[in-house]
Amino acid sequence: MVIKGISEEEGEVIAVHGDSATIKIKSNKACDKCHLCERVSPTEMVVDALTHDPVKNGEWVKISIPPGTIVKSATVLYILPIFGLVIGYYIGKVLLALISPGMKGELFPAILSLVFLFASFVPIRIYDRKKQKDSRFRIYIKEIVHRVPEL
Repeated sequence: MVIKGISEEEGEVIAVHGDSATIKIKSNKACDKCHLCERVSPTEMVVDALTHDPVKNGEWVKISIPPGTIVKSATVLYILPIFGLVIGYYIGKVLLALISPGMKGELFPAILSLVFLFASFVPIRIYDRKKQKDSRFRIYIKEIVHRVPEL
């Protein structure tokens, strides 16, 4: 499944370096939340993409993000903090009952819930750094749409 504008775009090759190329693409509304590309103007962005086929400056290519990448990343980014909130709250309730059996209140569980929320960003950051080095989680050139003629 490919979602046009989110996981697939067309752009122009502006630089080639080894097994990757810098691609200039037009930004769209999905670009405001992704941050995989670097904005160079209000309407254009650049991104480094892996390539298996040789490309040249000026060629138009279709770039893509593996579909599972978006789902996996969204799951980690959105679900883990929610788990942190819920688990922190329940651990706070249990600890409050153990420390002070007759005391009732929501302040301690709420504070512990926030601590767990912020702590959940540590594994997210570790996951992000690990996946940045993994080629399966990088943008790649899917196909060449328009080749530059040979001289």
